[in-house]
Amino acid sequence: MMTNEEIRKEIQTAIDERGIVLFMKGTPEEPSCGFSAKVVQCLNDVGYGYDSVNILPDPRIREELSAISDWPTIPQLFVRGKLVGGCDIVVEMHENGELAELVGSSDKRDPINRSIKET
Repeated sequence: MMTNEEIRKEIQTAIDERGIVLFMKGTPEEPSCGFSAKVVQCLNDVGYGYDSVNILPDPRIREELSAISDWPTIPQLFVRGKLVGGCDIVVEMHENGELAELVGSSDKRDPINRSIKET
């Protein structure tokens, strides 16, 4: 079983090492909540590869993520190591074109679904 510190390190590594990473409930193929599904749709619409981390396997993932980001809700989108925000912010940015501009400077690539294992 991973310690909270190990979970926090895994989360920080995902944020630091991936251009676009979405912490969500479920996976892009099978979101487990409507808010996560909306953000996935926005990201898919702009057409850039992104990584995802399912926060559901262990409640400590959500706790440690919120401690890092100082953002209480899920989903959380990070671009180049910086928190963009949650569902409402991402949807608004998508609707006004800011999301495409923000992710547009990231390389297009295939998505990676990550999980924090050994929970």
